[in-house]
Amino acid sequence: MRLILANAMLALVLALAACTPAPVPPATEEQAAADQPFSDVAPDQVRIEARYVSATGERLVAVFDNTADTVTVTLPGGRTVTLPRAVSGSGARYSDGNDTFWDHHGEGTFTTGETIVFQGKAEEDD
Repeated sequence: MRLILANAMLALVLALAACTPAPVPPATEEQAAADQPFSDVAPDQVRIEARYVSATGERLVAVFDNTADTVTVTLPGGRTVTLPRAVSGSGARYSDGNDTFWDHHGEGTFTTGETIVFQGKAEEDD
């Protein structure tokens, strides 16, 4: 009887040991890099400055921060506003619900509520 009990216990221990997963070897450097979150923002594209000029010669500067998903806009009068990215069907739109900056096809528009404060074309780099 003891022999049967000992064999049954041995069989149980072996069965449980067979169910234990094998240890996983440490990841290689390539595997570890592949497991990191993917960022589609190139290092030189994290912050982009764009300048816009209106038909009357006023200037607006927009600094897009692609890591924080914000734009910091400096209006012609010197007022500076930082806005979070907002949903846009086309172009790049940033809004806090009151102030909105929208870049679409090289034209920048800043509105406060329904009032257009600035509208101008992006300046070309020299």
